[in-house]
Amino acid sequence: MELHAQTTTPDLDRDLDALTQQVQRLTDQAAIRDLAALYVMAVDDHDIERVLDCFAPTGSFTRAGVKTTGHDALRAFYIAMMDRYVTTLHTPHSHVIAIDDANTATGLSTGHAELSLNGTLMMAAYRYSDHYARIERRWVFQDRALRFMYVTPFQDMPTTFTGPARIRWPELPYADADIPETSASWTTYR
Repeated sequence: MELHAQTTTPDLDRDLDALTQQVQRLTDQAAIRDLAALYVMAVDDHDIERVLDCFAPTGSFTRAGVKTTGHDALRAFYIAMMDRYVTTLHTPHSHVIAIDDANTATGLSTGHAELSLNGTLMMAAYRYSDHYARIERRWVFQDRALRFMYVTPFQDMPTTFTGPARIRWPELPYADADIPETSASWTTYR
């Protein structure tokens, strides 16, 4: 996401059209932030119908490089996730949204989660890369991609940040984290 475009404000003093556009932009961003907040609550509540209602009919969710598309496939995916995790608590943090045009937007959001997996308390820090669509005046996810900074059993948190292998599901071999090491700036900042 482009820093300057997202942090520069228009001159609204003498331009009613610019003021109207800015109000629409802020309204759209608030609706998208509400979508993201209601989505995590629906996931935590195991409210499959509300989760699906957050997505366009052709919407997709990508996790661990696997893309799941359309409400039928998303239903099966989320039910499997809800069966896997007894209790979850997703806590959204920052959320930056760029309104592309009247019916599309993109966004980046961060958060953390606590997950109960087979009697193990897991901790996760994540980032979503989103594409949103406005359908009949309502914003929904067109594409949502999940990347992890870490996923680890709670008791392993003190040693998790010692290297890049921060994806530590109990039943799988350790894997390198998705972020931040994959960011272009990670190796070019000097």
